[in-house]
Order: sequence, then C-alpha cells, then structure tokens
Amino acid sequence: MKEISQMSIDIIPLILLQEGEEGIIHSVAGGAGLIGRLASMGLTAGMKIKVIRNIRGPLIIVTNGTKIAIGRGQSQKIAVKRLTAAREKAAFR
Repeated sequence: MKEISQMSIDIIPLILLQEGEEGIIHSVAGGAGLIGRLASMGLTAGMKIKVIRNIRGPLIIVTNGTKIAIGRGQSQKIAVKRLTAAREKAAFR
C-alpha cells in the first residue's frame, strides 16, 4: 500500500514542475483533439521532458532537443513522473 501512495505523489501535473526540473510524461487527461495535438509535437507517454520556463504565460519545455510552448491549461492535463526530485532524494541517502 505504501508503494501506491508514493507513486501518486511522484505523478503530478506538468504545471507543478519548476524550472530546471525533469520528468517523464505519464498520461494526458484530455480529449482526442488535445491528445492528437500533443502527439504531433512528440509529447506522448514515456517522453522525457525538461521545464525551461514556468512563470507567467505558457510553459516552455524541451524534449528531444526541441523547445515547445505549452499553454498553462494544457499543462495541467499532462501528468508527469518527476525525475529531478528522485535524484535529490537519492543524493541524501
């Protein structure tokens, strides 16, 4: 049971990642239009992303060497598994 709780903490909306943090896309909670639009930009489950900018306006992320602007509303619908925090936890052990 503890494992499931930890997993739910690690999977968060993309909008909650801070600048410089990395994550892997877990899922997208949206309609076919949003999912298709994100897929056309290469944003699908399993893709590694890094947040470059997360202040007013769209989020700027990088995936596969390409910078992409994502609206704040769309970024709330993209669930990611945070990678940066996992590294920080490992460093303190």
